[in-house]
Amino acid sequence: MTRKHVVVVGAGFSGVAAATAIARSKRARVTLIGRDGFGRGLAYGTKDPSHLLNVRASNMSARADKADDFALWLHSKTGKDPGVFATRSRYGDYVQSTLKQAQRAAMLSGGLKCLEGDAVSCRAGSGWWNIELASGRGIEANGVVLALGNPPVSIPVVFSDASVPLVDPWDAKAMQRIGKGDVLLLGAGLTMIDVALSLAARPRIQTIYALSRRGQTPRVHLDPPSPPPSTPLELPPNLSDALHLFRREVRAMSERGEPWQLAVDRMRGATPALWGGLSVEQQRRFLRHLRVWWDVHRHRAAPEIFSRAQDLQNSGKLRVLAGEVVSAQKVGRHYEVFHRQRGGRARHRLEVAAVVNCTGANLDLTRSPDPLVQQMLAEGLARTHATGLGFDLDENARVLDARGQTQGSLYAIGPITAGAFWESTAVPEIRARAAAISALI
Repeated sequence: MTRKHVVVVGAGFSGVAAATAIARSKRARVTLIGRDGFGRGLAYGTKDPSHLLNVRASNMSARADKADDFALWLHSKTGKDPGVFATRSRYGDYVQSTLKQAQRAAMLSGGLKCLEGDAVSCRAGSGWWNIELASGRGIEANGVVLALGNPPVSIPVVFSDASVPLVDPWDAKAMQRIGKGDVLLLGAGLTMIDVALSLAARPRIQTIYALSRRGQTPRVHLDPPSPPPSTPLELPPNLSDALHLFRREVRAMSERGEPWQLAVDRMRGATPALWGGLSVEQQRRFLRHLRVWWDVHRHRAAPEIFSRAQDLQNSGKLRVLAGEVVSAQKVGRHYEVFHRQRGGRARHRLEVAAVVNCTGANLDLTRSPDPLVQQMLAEGLARTHATGLGFDLDENARVLDARGQTQGSLYAIGPITAGAFWESTAVPEIRARAAAISALI
């Protein structure tokens, strides 16, 4: 009997995790399609040693069946223990190593093939799928896993209308071209911290401003680490009730001398079920009012990185602002940006050498420039989630079409599943989802 053939579209961490899990199962041969290389993606392509993972090595294995895989690999390469926060570049090396190892294991059977290309369409046949590449090549498969990674960031209208260019924080050449002067960073999350640390090391960069609606920055991981209590935190299905109970529990834990980080960690395993139990309106309320608080407490910074960012703020090198940009224009070789602080009406002027867009991926796929996404939505093979976050999926990560029905083995993994599962970007959740998809194919 001929084995199934599965195509994984996208070769960042999500794609590699899915492809290697399926290949190891030996239930199907896999073709991994990568647009820009294999294994690093956007997250781990940086070479800056100041860019660290925001999870300790002990919980960064790419394999659900081998929890210490990365920790052992890292120790063999550097001698470091599992409690460290490795560089993102080093983790990219590990992901590539994981892929190569899986390829070697499947070499005799041809079980895992890497193909460089850009998938532009996906159409269903009778029991199979046809993936077309930009080159015109077509690939038939029994199953497809969409691992498209983070969509591009969106450009705020105030900048696009004024034809003021924004620098991509992961475009190393564009970042190096930033001239002498102040710099404005849009957004105040983990990407902002990475960019601020890189820019602060350059003498010609003066004050770094980080502007977001609420001016909230990531909190810090416990140091030394402490495992959460064995009893998971169970929350009621109603959003308001869940919020009140969570706050009461944090206060109770504080009175017992337990840090708030453990309260967040206690609810991590239940988060997808809690999210899925909310009505669409409650999910939207969460995104409007609570998302920023979730992000800064859930996606925490490594202690070393947090300390360095605090030092930058204390010295005045980094200034975090809460508010919104109201106008922007090019003035000579610099850019004039006016912003309004949160809760105020006065306009404040900044003159900066560049504006760097650290606002994060835009998961509204109706605005995606990806031809594959646009084709699938236009032809009704997929639909967006009601929250506007990624594709709509069933509980097994199968893509729902325009009628709300699944179409055989068409799955999604990674950031584009945020609407369905919320927790969709961290390595532990992605590796678990990869293993689950592998078992279903």
